[in-house]
Amino acid sequence: MSGSEAVRAIEGERDAAGRPTALLPLGQLLAISGYALGISALWGGYEVFGQQQVEQLVGTGMRGTVMGPLELGGAIVAILVQPTIGAISDHAATRWGRRKPFILLGALFDLVFLVGIVSSSTVLALGAFLALLQLSSNTAQGPFQGYVPDLVPEPQVARASALLGMMRILGLIGGYALVSTGAATGEYGIPLLAIGVFELTLALLTVRFVREGPPGDGRRGRSWLAIARGAWGADILHERSFLRMAGVRLLFLAGPSAFVNYSLFYVRDSLGQSGTDQAFWLIAGNGALAVATALATIPAAGLSDRIGRKAVIRIAGAAIIAGILIITAAPSPLVAVGGILLLGAGSGAYVAVDWALMTEIIPLAASGRYMGLANIASSIAGPVATLVAGIVLDSVTASMGLSAGPRAAALTGIAFVVGGLLLLGGVRPARGPEAARAARAEAAAGGG
Repeated sequence: MSGSEAVRAIEGERDAAGRPTALLPLGQLLAISGYALGISALWGGYEVFGQQQVEQLVGTGMRGTVMGPLELGGAIVAILVQPTIGAISDHAATRWGRRKPFILLGALFDLVFLVGIVSSSTVLALGAFLALLQLSSNTAQGPFQGYVPDLVPEPQVARASALLGMMRILGLIGGYALVSTGAATGEYGIPLLAIGVFELTLALLTVRFVREGPPGDGRRGRSWLAIARGAWGADILHERSFLRMAGVRLLFLAGPSAFVNYSLFYVRDSLGQSGTDQAFWLIAGNGALAVATALATIPAAGLSDRIGRKAVIRIAGAAIIAGILIITAAPSPLVAVGGILLLGAGSGAYVAVDWALMTEIIPLAASGRYMGLANIASSIAGPVATLVAGIVLDSVTASMGLSAGPRAAALTGIAFVVGGLLLLGGVRPARGPEAARAARAEAAAGGG
């Protein structure tokens, strides 16, 4: 498909649900998902930086207890900002389109606030700049969430979801691995700033190469404040499947985070690694996570078209739980890598279908608002896991020693995933292959 054909595909006919009908070339699918790599790399890199910075400021006895509230405070900013800006972008009408100005502005300020984070010498300063980073990052993320429902036709939703999921996980892992080199060099700040430059570059590429979908419909006589308030309208409470799916997303992402967000301590304190060995196993573990995630996403997306999105999520949950059990019992780094491979495969399978299932639930006319609300779960999953696992980390460290703390923290991930599996049963897609399959089953039952 030529560039002009791609433009016509995006701006052309739409189905009854409001989704475009013409298929997109692979290049456009990659361009749509590319910025997710930068956002995720930023937060993956921060997780390593934050671990070492908080421990440096408060010591080993309070590190988990301080990290949890610090990140949860930033997450509250994300909760307020992302759906609000997403809703505003649904109505924005600029010469760059309705999504791109927010993405570029957010990425620019991300880099500014990263400089503040790296320069922070107190917990208060670190928390303040973290909150500002959440403000700028979610100014970009809210509108960005609208691209899949804006631009991707129904037959390609699973593939687009898989690509977004892959970019998200690879970004987290890549950012984590890059900043983990600080375990050997002692320099954590410069790699984090390099990630900020990388994220800004991807934002510029998004502005240049992603074709905008339908234009915003303007304010229609309303103030921007009224539109922003509308993001929090009570009508959202009637979208039961959407609320349940947001809960599934939060819990499934929190499960692996309970391990990943304290993995620096796990490798050092539980597995007894230090210096260059610590850096090697941190990077090796992240490499294993990346490979397993990448190998699982595309097959999982295809499988979900055949057996259903929810069935794939259940398989993913089983793999994540098995991986965490192996990690927490591992006597050596090599055994732990085996568990990490399972954890990565399960995470990859989940994120491959998460976006697809979510876009089959939300009202497409307000995709920026709903995807912004849905991504609250993504924004707070890590902080919630850090808070809960951090309390367990400090409690078990105090009673059983440094080695036991990170293992116990990782085990909390199982409770998160089990909760997500329980919520999944109430999710009812409104369209897409899952809904069609359910409708056929209901018709067959009625006919019987």
